[in-house]
Amino acid sequence: MVGTVRRKNRRKGRRARRRIAASKLFHRFLRATFGNYLTTRYGARSENAEFLRQLRPPYLVLPNHTSVLDPFFVNRFVPGIVHYVVSDSNFRSRIVEFGLALVGAIPKTKAMSDLDTIKNIMAVTRSGGIVGIFPEGQSSWDGATLPMYYSTAKLIKVLKVPVVVARINGAFLTLPRWSKRRRYGKITVRFDLAFDAKGIRAASVDQINERIVTLLDHDDIERNRVVRQRFTGRDRAEYAEIALFMCPSCRAIGSLRSEGNELGCSECGYRVRLSIYGLFQPVRGELRFDTMHGWNLWQTQEFRAVVDRYAQNGADAPLLTEEAADVRIGFRENPLEPFALGRMELYADRITVLDGTEAHEFPIAEIRGINVQNKERLEFYSGEDLFSVSLPDPRGCTYKWDLAVRHLQRNG
Repeated sequence: MVGTVRRKNRRKGRRARRRIAASKLFHRFLRATFGNYLTTRYGARSENAEFLRQLRPPYLVLPNHTSVLDPFFVNRFVPGIVHYVVSDSNFRSRIVEFGLALVGAIPKTKAMSDLDTIKNIMAVTRSGGIVGIFPEGQSSWDGATLPMYYSTAKLIKVLKVPVVVARINGAFLTLPRWSKRRRYGKITVRFDLAFDAKGIRAASVDQINERIVTLLDHDDIERNRVVRQRFTGRDRAEYAEIALFMCPSCRAIGSLRSEGNELGCSECGYRVRLSIYGLFQPVRGELRFDTMHGWNLWQTQEFRAVVDRYAQNGADAPLLTEEAADVRIGFRENPLEPFALGRMELYADRITVLDGTEAHEFPIAEIRGINVQNKERLEFYSGEDLFSVSLPDPRGCTYKWDLAVRHLQRNG
């Protein structure tokens, strides 16, 4: 309890001292250096961006989210400083916090409502600034657009400022969320004016949401099936098991292993190769899916059925286990502190962490805001505290834990 109070007080102190104000000098420096680097290194270019020169702030920019570099790709072509809403986990490092302050980033707790964030967004728009929001809330696992948060449409209706949609093509195929190596291809950012201020006043929240969803709908790999752009590079399939955790041939969970350009199952021998176009090709066994999105949709549905059967059977053994989970405790953007190190188990009603002789239990019903953060850390709130879980295996998959807990909560 004392630790919780200390963390909350420290959080209030840091947020009270933070002022959302970007450095114009630093912005010009980034545009001249890193902006030009993106153009040459990643072949970044824009489509339909001419109207941005006549669009006067304040306005919102809503990009799809497929890579860690998405804000920079968009900023390259927006004439002005974009104040991005950024996960507060990025502010835990003093150095990163300093850099984010220079670009006017707005902290947000993922998957949870945050009144401070709304106040900061309104303050920026009232002062004539540009705010960037990723409506999906996280980057794509498979190159396809994730479901949008409906709250974004509600916020748009309240702010009543123009809305620009930025659809990024090619970023996932260049640097997938799960990969540690980039590929060499070209990236295009397509800009569209979704609403002007008059259009927002006339539209309902449902209509706003529908238009944003339509404009941002995208699948990097399906698009490339048509345009056939080459994304060359070594070890294209390495670490794909961070996102793909179920074999489509034998349905084993956690049996997939990547090596070079190939991904295979250690249980049944099923094996595929990831091509320079982002499509899977058969190596051993009949090809079940040639895109990550198709594979991910199938495994999500199958895994939910596995979770349902497990919950209904009332099994004593855990559904999922990780032998050496490193659990840290914190609160929002406060630096994390060690909490427990040991075996983590998922049951139908709880997550248990066994640290030596001590067992820490987190009831599923009390878990809030679960998500997978940078470096694939599983994070969630229980009580007043944030818990962040890292796995020692760089190929470990926290994505399936996120899916399982969300499904158990929906059906609990």
